[in-house]
Amino acid sequence: MEQKSIKLIIESKLENVALLGMAINKLCSLTPLSEVESYQVELCVVEAVNNSIKHAYEGKACNEVEVVFTLYPSKVVVDVCDRGKSMEQSIFNEKQLSALEVDPNDIMKLSESGRGIPIIKEVMDSVVYKSKEGKNCLTMIKRLEARGGKDNDSI
Repeated sequence: MEQKSIKLIIESKLENVALLGMAINKLCSLTPLSEVESYQVELCVVEAVNNSIKHAYEGKACNEVEVVFTLYPSKVVVDVCDRGKSMEQSIFNEKQLSALEVDPNDIMKLSESGRGIPIIKEVMDSVVYKSKEGKNCLTMIKRLEARGGKDNDSI
C-alpha cells in the first residue's frame, strides 16, 4: 500500500476544532487502530490545533491551521502547521509527563493549561516540533504495527 494523504485547513477559530477532530477520528477508522487509539489520536490533533490557535495566533481568527493526515502501511503521520508565533524549542523539550501529575488531595491547584504537549508526547510514538521560514509544524506519529516501546521514527 502506498501512502495516502489528505490536507485539511481550518480558520483559526476554536469553534472549528471539533469538526476537525471528528474528521481525524473518521480517518483513523480506516486504520487498524482501535476505537480508543483513534480517539487518542483525535485528542492529540485537537490539542495541537488548539495550541496553534491560542498560542501561535494568540486567539485571533482569519488565520489558517493546516492539518495533513498521512497513512503509511506501518504508521499514521499527522502534521499540524501554522504561520503564527513559533514556540521556543526549549519549551517543547521541557514539556514532559510530569506536567500531568496532580496531587489528589489538592484538586483546586489542577491546572487546565500546559498539559497538551505532555499528553501528545505520552500518546503518540514520536513527536517533533520544527519552525522554519515562518512555518511551524508539529509532526506526530502513531505506529500501526509492531507497537512496542517508543522511538524516533523517521519523519
